[in-house]
Amino acid sequence: MTQSFKLVGVFVLATLLFTSCKDCETTTTQFDQKDVEWLVYERGDTIRFLNETGDTVTYANTALIAEQVPGEGYNISDNCIGHFDVQAFSVMEDIAKTTPGTTKSPGIATYFLKRENSLEVSLAVNERGEYKLNLAQPAYPSVEVNDMLYTDVYEVTNNDASKATNVKRILFNKQHGFLSVEFHNDKKLELISNQ
Repeated sequence: MTQSFKLVGVFVLATLLFTSCKDCETTTTQFDQKDVEWLVYERGDTIRFLNETGDTVTYANTALIAEQVPGEGYNISDNCIGHFDVQAFSVMEDIAKTTPGTTKSPGIATYFLKRENSLEVSLAVNERGEYKLNLAQPAYPSVEVNDMLYTDVYEVTNNDASKATNVKRILFNKQHGFLSVEFHNDKKLELISNQ
């Protein structure tokens, strides 16, 4: 619940900044707690993954941001923007200190764009792409990841193996966030449950 209060504070500040034009009437798409639940991770949260070599990789939330964007039919350069939509995202990053010759696991993020009559939710893997979720129905009623059973699991797949580091498959659910991230080079991250 604290997540929505933090986002509302940022959103109110953005509203004041963007609606300072005196001669322009503006409206703004509102988001609610159900929308915010897609972000999963709150400021200060940490999660742990098991990688392909059996090592534990710890991720921490480094950003939780909501901001206004011009509504459909408007552009940021317009003198008067009559409607704003809202976008928000939550970023998780590998907190390990690297030694020469090693690399961190890529950052991951959840993102939503709330328009007047629609909601888009996407997952992103740093420098590897953004993947839109099909919100109509989870791909799996239940899936086991790292000896833990998760329900209502969404899946995104990417068949583009032109780069070995490209994302191959992501499993995600609204309660626990990223359950697994697999890459075409056989690297992977699987969530270690806190339960």
